[in-house]
Amino acid sequence: MYFLAACLIVVVLSFEVSFRRSWKLSRNSRGAAPAQRLVARRRALWPAFCALICALLVLIGFDHIQDKLGPSATTNLMMVGVSFFSGWFLGVIAGIDWD
Repeated sequence: MYFLAACLIVVVLSFEVSFRRSWKLSRNSRGAAPAQRLVARRRALWPAFCALICALLVLIGFDHIQDKLGPSATTNLMMVGVSFFSGWFLGVIAGIDWD
């Protein structure tokens, strides 16, 4: 029960940080040219891609040391990584001005 609450906290915190960053970048590019708006969108999506790369590296690393840690520790750490990535991704999607 406590671990699920911790994962929820990770999702909410990473969502908040990602949302603020992408919303600010998207808001600052409203009066910009189309090419500059595209660059701002890419900057807003960059943290989500970094979180995806980190999550993939964590999964690869846990695959190699899974026997040493045990199944419950591996599952818990993978859940925290997925929570981090999903929070970042949802924050970016919610913060981008798509028009």
